[in-house]
Amino acid sequence: MRLTLLFLLLPFLAAAQDADYDGPTYTKWQISPILGMQSWATYTMGQQEYDSDSGQYVDVDDRLNFMVRRLRFGSTANITDRLFFKFLGAADFVGSDQRSGTVGGVNNGAFPNLQVWDLYLRYKLSKNTESLYVVGGFLRPPVGRESMSGAYGVASFEKSFSQFYVRQQMTGTGPGGTGGAYLGGLRKFSDKLTVDYRGGLFNPFNNGISAGVRASTLAAGRINFMFGEPESAQWRYGLKSNYFGKRTGVSIAFAGSHEGDTGTLESSNTLGVDFLVNAGQFHLEGEYISLLRDAGTPEGNYAPDTYFVRAGYNFALPPRAGKAQQYLEAAVLVYGFNGDAASSAQARATAFFSGDEQALDVGLNYHVVPGKVKLALHYVARSGDNAGISGDDPSGNQYFFQPGIGGIRRGDYVGFGVVVSR
Repeated sequence: MRLTLLFLLLPFLAAAQDADYDGPTYTKWQISPILGMQSWATYTMGQQEYDSDSGQYVDVDDRLNFMVRRLRFGSTANITDRLFFKFLGAADFVGSDQRSGTVGGVNNGAFPNLQVWDLYLRYKLSKNTESLYVVGGFLRPPVGRESMSGAYGVASFEKSFSQFYVRQQMTGTGPGGTGGAYLGGLRKFSDKLTVDYRGGLFNPFNNGISAGVRASTLAAGRINFMFGEPESAQWRYGLKSNYFGKRTGVSIAFAGSHEGDTGTLESSNTLGVDFLVNAGQFHLEGEYISLLRDAGTPEGNYAPDTYFVRAGYNFALPPRAGKAQQYLEAAVLVYGFNGDAASSAQARATAFFSGDEQALDVGLNYHVVPGKVKLALHYVARSGDNAGISGDDPSGNQYFFQPGIGGIRRGDYVGFGVVVSR
């Protein structure tokens, strides 16, 4: 209760601190637009779907599909040199074919849906250091390197869907956004050690309308030990991994979350570790996160886990006069979800996913303008094990289930992508 009251009082404490503020203020906000798009062309092979009449999986045609995988638009605003505002809107899966091998829903109406992705205020509580910020609004809890990383910057064709399971565990949605507030900061202890820390309180797992008769606030946090050069000189909400040779260092982070009785579960917890290694043009990152769910019944105790490892190496291309340095990046990703292969009863009892799945993504990225324009060509192979669970069991993981279709065995695909962002 005391911790909750502290978070409720933070905006008022910040306002009181600013009452005698003598730093610069802006009669006009310093506004910067945000615009980015990720477009894909994919060719899927070997997709199958479950036929309930025959009890068998049947082949579907291999297919070419074009989609806007991600559209991001919005703006940031510096209101003072310590108060920052961000709005980010999104449109995802525009043009996606439900029977293609890519993971996710579809957004193919006559007028595709838009949504709020980020909407928050960030205030720097410490005037002269990076040691303390407060962030509040609609955002993702700070658990999981992949969930906290921007999609346009990852080396793989698609982000690791380990983030999907982590977000579902904490917020009950794939995008993972929820209302909340947290404290964060960056502290340099020596030339060889910098620590990033963040933690806060968030709205609990819900059905999109209410947490229900029972409610338990979600608490989440992460601490990141950075050896060598830090990932950033200033504290940032989001993360990245490819520094194009500008960072040499190793990061090791520990994160977790806890939510008590919400009516659906008596408790749910995450506990994980993630890392990042940067050495010259090489970068390696990954995470392992345990997802603990307890429904308070004999079958309702479930502990799946999820992970990913991704590596990339940038080959500098011959420089061009007056042009940005370009790179060809070779990349590989392995990710998986480990539910007990015979876990259907536990998954249903705890409203989660059963079975195992794995994915391998290998490919090349051509960074035309690093951080702004990228072309990608990748092959994505997928596999899974459900130990004989019925194909129409809705507890199936992302390899075995597709919204709008039902039971599937997801195919492999070749993908060509274009990313343009400002």
